[in-house]
Amino acid sequence: MKRQILSLLVAVLVCVGFTGAFSPKTAFAADNIGFVNVQRVFSSYPDISTVKAAIGLEQKKAQEEFNSKVASLDDNGKRALDKELTQRIAKREDELMGPIQKKILAAINKVAKTQGLTTILDASAVVTGGKDITKDVIDLVSK
Repeated sequence: MKRQILSLLVAVLVCVGFTGAFSPKTAFAADNIGFVNVQRVFSSYPDISTVKAAIGLEQKKAQEEFNSKVASLDDNGKRALDKELTQRIAKREDELMGPIQKKILAAINKVAKTQGLTTILDASAVVTGGKDITKDVIDLVSK
């Protein structure tokens, strides 16, 4: 009984899969999908090493401040200081990375629009298909 149900289920899925694969609507949608390796775009961004160094310096200063104050604090004080320093690091990271993220997102949108792509995925989510726009985005961001 279980094998019959499983066989029926597989047959239905195969039929639906073939129907979807030959549907013009599905084929058209695949032509409008692009992908970008966001990690590569960030690593190629001009002066990203300077930004990363500034964030690293902020983290180091926060760690030093925590270490210098931790001995005189109880558990609640340690948690409060940790939270304050973590928020300060996050704020600094947002200040430095926010404009870069906006510029990269704008470049992705511009390249997608120029190439007639309606959906853009991160390259890590793509198994097959789609158009790679990573190089075009890097070129645009590097200008």
